[in-house]
This record gives sequence, C-alpha cells and structure tokens, in this order.
Amino acid sequence: MADETADISGTEQLSIGIRFFDDEKRAIREEFLGFIELHAMDAVNIASATDHFIQNEGLDGTKLVGQGYDGCATMAGKINGVQTILREKYPHALFFHCASHKLNLVVNDLNCVPEIRNTISTVKDIINFFRESVLRRKCIPNIPAFCETRWSQKYRSISIFKENFEIIVHALDKLSKDGNTATRKVAFQLYAVANKSIFIMSVILIAKYSKLLEPVVNALQSKNLDLLKCSNFIKKIVVIVKDHREHADTEIQELLTAANIAAENIGAEINLPRIVKQQQHRSNPPVLNSAEFWKRSLLIPYLDSLISLLERRFSDENIPAFSLLLLHPSNMLDMNTKEFKLKINDFANYYQIKDLEGEAELWYNIWKEKKLAKSKLSDMEMSEVVEETDIFFPKIKQALHISLAQPCTTCTIERSFSTLRRVKTWLRSTMTENRLNGLCILSMHRKLLDEKKEEMQQKILSRFCEDSRPLSLL
Repeated sequence: MADETADISGTEQLSIGIRFFDDEKRAIREEFLGFIELHAMDAVNIASATDHFIQNEGLDGTKLVGQGYDGCATMAGKINGVQTILREKYPHALFFHCASHKLNLVVNDLNCVPEIRNTISTVKDIINFFRESVLRRKCIPNIPAFCETRWSQKYRSISIFKENFEIIVHALDKLSKDGNTATRKVAFQLYAVANKSIFIMSVILIAKYSKLLEPVVNALQSKNLDLLKCSNFIKKIVVIVKDHREHADTEIQELLTAANIAAENIGAEINLPRIVKQQQHRSNPPVLNSAEFWKRSLLIPYLDSLISLLERRFSDENIPAFSLLLLHPSNMLDMNTKEFKLKINDFANYYQIKDLEGEAELWYNIWKEKKLAKSKLSDMEMSEVVEETDIFFPKIKQALHISLAQPCTTCTIERSFSTLRRVKTWLRSTMTENRLNGLCILSMHRKLLDEKKEEMQQKILSRFCEDSRPLSLL
C-alpha cells in the first residue's frame, strides 16, 4: 500500500505499508514501514523507488499479492502506471483502487446533477462565510468546514448544516441588515439563495443520503476490513438506494414533508419554479403537481446517478481476487459443484496454488453437509473461516490468507501523514530521511515498542557503543 504527500519542506514523501494476516493473533494487520523521498513524480521513478524499498527491507516479492493506491493516473494507469510497471516483476500483485477513494469519487460525481452541484457549492460558501470571522462564528453552532481529505467530516458537515438550517438562515437575515457593508452584501446574497425551494429540497435530499453513506465511510477505514466485507457494504447501499428508486413516490412525499417544515420555520414556501415552453438551463418536465415535479427533476436523477456510479466504481474488476471470496461458505453454497470447480481451477492456476482443487471439493462437501442457515453463514467473517482450515486444509488456508492480505483501502497509509506532520516541523525541516523514518516508525508502532522495551533498549545501547566518542559515556 502506498500514498504520497508533501512534507513541511516541500519534499514529496511516498508512504509505504504492508497488509497481511497474522496467524498467531488471528487478525488482519496493516503496518507502516517508512517513507521514501521522491525526486521525480513520474510512474517509472515511483515504481523504481518502491521496488528498491521492497528489496532493501528484505520483503519476499513472490508473496506480494496486491497493490493498494488511490486512482490517479500515475499510480493506477493500465499502460504506464506504477501498478502496471510493478506487475511486470510481481505478476500476482493485482491493483486495488482504495475503496474510500472510490466512494468519495462517487459522491463527487453526483455533481453531474446541476441542482446538487449548485447546492453543495452554496453550502460551502455559507459555512466559509461564518467561519472566516470570529464574530460571525458566534451567530451559529460550530459547523465543520468541508474537508477534501477527511471524507467522514464532509458527511458530518452536511448533517449539522441541515440540523441547524433554521438558525443559519435567521443569522444570514440578521447579518444582511446589521453587518458592515461587505458583510451585508454577501449575507443578503446567501440568504436569498437559502430561501429558494430548490436549495431547501436539495439540502434535505443530500443530508438524507449522507447519513446513509457516513457509517459505510467510517467502516471502510477499519484495518480489519476484507474484500468480502467491503463488497457486502456496497451491495447493501445499492439495494437500499434501488428500493428508494422503486418507491420514489413514497420517498418524495417524505422529502416534501421535511422540506415544507424547514421552509415554514424560516418563513418560506416550497413552490414550483416558473414553467416555460422552451427551457434549456434547468429541469422543466410537464407535470401537474409539486411532488411529481421534484420527483422527476431532483430525486430520480440523483438516485439513478448514485446507483450507476456505485455499480460502476465497485464492479468486480480483479476477477482472480474476487474469486477467492467463493471459498467463504455463504458464497460457495450458492453455486453448484461444477461451477465451483471451474472457479477454483481459475484462481488456483493464477496464484499457482498446487493441489487446491482436491481440497476445495472436500471443503465444499463438508460445508454443504453442515446445512447451516444462510444468515448464520453470512455472519461468519473470513478470519473465522480460516480457523476451520488449520489441520486438514492447508491449501484452502493459503488461498484465504491471500484474500485477507489484499488491500481494500489505504487508510493506514494516510494516517501516517499526521505522524509526518508532527515529526517533521519547521524546526526539524532539514532532518535526513533515515532519522525521519526512525522517528515516524517509533511513533506509529508504540504498542510494539512497549512489548519489546528491554530488547529495544539493549539494541540502542549496542548501536551507541559502535561509534568512537570523545567522552566515555558507558
């Protein structure tokens, strides 16, 4: 897993980490390994630096089964990207686009609906308007600014904005009359937009689905997340949104009720926009009532975009990797024996796991004979399934280890950026890469340091004694 950031001195740092299944602790582990100073930002140099790091750290490249990055062209390019260059040397290292990044791209792509794009932009402007002045901040509760990197904060900002909508609008009204000239002008403009029907409806809609996505965004940041969990999270969202799409009449009535209450609290009304014969720049469906208009012009385009984007972004692109999920009993028993054998043969050949077919057939029959309820099987985590393979299924165990080691997100790597900013400050902006890595690793692995404190102290003293010093300190 890798991601890039700039430190306080403007040097580009590539953060590197690994993910693996710890058989002793029966847990998935994601560990930070260090930073690489990048002298060039092209794919060839980044891939070369990453490969050099793997060799220097003594990692076994033959066991590299996945690469986790964000979706930028330099890293994810299928022709000349970092992942493509590294796969020439490590052919089993399939590329996995960080699930958190993909979900954020889904939300950003919803801006293709003009009403949603304009509303998000206005919400940002209103939040920034209050946050840029200490006096204005006192007028409303604290609302976090939209953060481009902490995506869970973005959903939280929308929810808090919607909850305090009445207070915000009244504050804008007051500032448009009582503030100084510059404040009155901006406050009046924002107040006028905030009273529009389209803005109120859009805020209610966005806040509703932000609450739906926020728990998933938080869950995707877990180290224990595996491909099966990730896939299930997204499938559940798609099912819920599709159900809302099928029952759009019920959903729009709920939205209208909430919007009418919000509008009444600020002294406004939810009205239809002006209808004309020829309309080019906004929705103009031929409708007879308010509910039908908002359903066709706002709700359905939003839900259709959300469904299509989720299905496109989270399609099973890495077929060999996702085929490993068939070893989970809940997925395995949905197939007949012939289909299961064909799938097993495919990923056994890809990952070069010898004698897997025989074990897999026995594994399939054992779980079929148990006749456990589908709900009970679905609740089993991949790490729990591994426990069933300890004695009689070494090849199945190997395949499950590969599945659990494949990266779903790069959240652990991105957490190292906070450590980098704490360690490399203005006062330490010229420290060497060796010292930077040492301090960051000590900070990131505090628990391991406590467990091996005495051993670590002895190594430090031994290293200290290796160099000649003018003073006898030991």
